[in-house]
Amino acid sequence: MNVVTLLGSTMGLGFVSGLNLYAAVLTVGLGLRLGLIHPHAGLSHLEVLTNPYVLGTAGVLYAIEFIADKVPWVDSLWDSVHTLIRPLGAAALGATALGSMDPATKSVLMLIAGGVALSSHSTKAGTRVAVNHSPEPFSNIALSLFEDGVAMGGTWLAVTHPIAMLVIVTVFLVFFAALSPKIFRLLRVEYIAVRSMLNRFSPAKRGRPGDLVEPMPERYAAYWRSKLGASYSEPCVRCVAGKGVRGLRNSVGYLHQTRDGVVFLTRRLFRFRTHEVSLDDMRDLRFKKGLLLDRISWLTGGKQQTFLFFKHGMNHGQEVFDILRRRTAPTASGGGS
Repeated sequence: MNVVTLLGSTMGLGFVSGLNLYAAVLTVGLGLRLGLIHPHAGLSHLEVLTNPYVLGTAGVLYAIEFIADKVPWVDSLWDSVHTLIRPLGAAALGATALGSMDPATKSVLMLIAGGVALSSHSTKAGTRVAVNHSPEPFSNIALSLFEDGVAMGGTWLAVTHPIAMLVIVTVFLVFFAALSPKIFRLLRVEYIAVRSMLNRFSPAKRGRPGDLVEPMPERYAAYWRSKLGASYSEPCVRCVAGKGVRGLRNSVGYLHQTRDGVVFLTRRLFRFRTHEVSLDDMRDLRFKKGLLLDRISWLTGGKQQTFLFFKHGMNHGQEVFDILRRRTAPTASGGGS
């Protein structure tokens, strides 16, 4: 069998498995069972996916993912759980497709399938984190349906037209390499958000009511003292810069409340960056609770700025909002959205 053909099928199956592993398995199994898919000779071992037990398991898991994938932030939780499952599933699917062949070649193709799956999974998970910042749920539903369609159509293409799929996946990997810094920033936000939420169930790790001084790494504290001329004994909460924080969006850092306003301190491109906002410039202050992240926004110079707060078991986002609302009254709106 042509190595390029096998490579195209393997990379294609890895790509779609990273988007929706269960949809890929279900598409192949049902397609073969119903005679809708006719794979080339090198993929004859995929017949095992027509087993009723395999189809039943894939169907149930796909149904669960179909629902979870359309609920804001629940989809990010689901993606977090599948960070290892999808690449490993892609490698297993590749091993099934390749059957008995030279062990060295088979191992290389399995690694390629897992690597491509991790790339497409990372892109999907990062995109979901970005979309979840939107206040409405319809974009999540539309994006999920689109991903389901790409997973099913891509599975058919990988099995029946591997050369075309090889070209598509290669183009995707080029774009992934270019966008990977933004994607990994989003994934870092997701990872910290999930870990913080889980810490809510650990009394030893969650915060205390009214305790709005979260410890910074020493290099952050040293920069704060040397460059800004102050200790960080003021309220200081770890959060994420969101929409409107120019040049720092999706950066994780620390929001300090100072005498005159707030200062957000983070590292971007290996150097410290700050973003300052005066209390006098804050208008239309708003707060919105979320499953993984709470959101505070305000208008500055007619433009909205947003910061996202992790869930540590205590409502630090709510407490920061209450403090800012009191300090900016009567100019702040004082309401939620």
